[in-house]
Amino acid sequence: MAAARRAAQLVLQALLTFMPLPTVADLTRTNQRRVWAHMAREEELSAKSIMTYMISVRAAINYAAVPQIIMIAGEEHEVQLLDAPVSIFCNQEEIAEHIGGSVSTGREYIPTFQDLGRWMDAIEEEDDFRYVIIALNTCARNEAIFDLRISKQWNQEFGTLDLNPVGRRQTKKRRPVIRATTNLAAWLEHWGDDRPVRQYQDTVEKRLNKLGKPTVAEDGTIIDVGLDMPEMTCYTLRHFMATNMRRASFPVSREQRSKWLGHKVSEGSSTTDWYEKFDPDYLEQPMRATEEIITKLQRHTKRQLFAPRTKANGKVRVIDGGNP
Repeated sequence: MAAARRAAQLVLQALLTFMPLPTVADLTRTNQRRVWAHMAREEELSAKSIMTYMISVRAAINYAAVPQIIMIAGEEHEVQLLDAPVSIFCNQEEIAEHIGGSVSTGREYIPTFQDLGRWMDAIEEEDDFRYVIIALNTCARNEAIFDLRISKQWNQEFGTLDLNPVGRRQTKKRRPVIRATTNLAAWLEHWGDDRPVRQYQDTVEKRLNKLGKPTVAEDGTIIDVGLDMPEMTCYTLRHFMATNMRRASFPVSREQRSKWLGHKVSEGSSTTDWYEKFDPDYLEQPMRATEEIITKLQRHTKRQLFAPRTKANGKVRVIDGGNP
């Protein structure tokens, strides 16, 4: 919801710069191109980020054009906000061409432990650090991290974290239920915030994506190379963890890695998946691999990657036949 709200705010702010009282009908193709230009110029958003926000706007408009049943004073009422949807253009290539940007490509860059340690030591904002900790511990995609609400998604009894909020439909970018690592559980208790990352997604992403890049003058001259990590972005953390999970000191099966990352696993059924979530050994392998990677990363960063204090929950369960 926060991401959808932010998308609406960005589009409205852009429209208000050239018309006083914009309506949905004003979202013509020409005006949408003006919106893209405003987002790129004023918010410094990439073509891919603009595309993502426009997709959110399109979903909202399509929803508003379909009859919905709502409850008012205990009675059901049918409402429809729009008679018909308007066309929202979300083609990244078209956006990039219009704003003079580039189209995102597949990421092949994987930082070393030493480089990632340097990058993390340069983080200044608390929300940025929280994002990184959650990303390392979950391999979650950016949107899932910003949507995270602890009271509704963390099951402390079974030690699981549901990355798909209640009421949200799964998409092709599936959000899995994973095991909460000891490291993440300790940080969540230490922070004590139901919404760990409190700032807008584009605010945090913008700072983190800029962190490793050089300082460039208006004429294109590089003033300072900085960390000399121009390819490093916040999304790189997911690739870093996924790559090093395959290099863990003990085997992590491909199926377990796929489930952890939210990739489609053809084997099994939805019923089987439901029961697995309550199995003490559920996703034990990738969880242990994650803990190992973070422990190794701690050797290459001055920043403390473990919460100041870990509270025992006072519960011990004896597992018959569980993993050692």
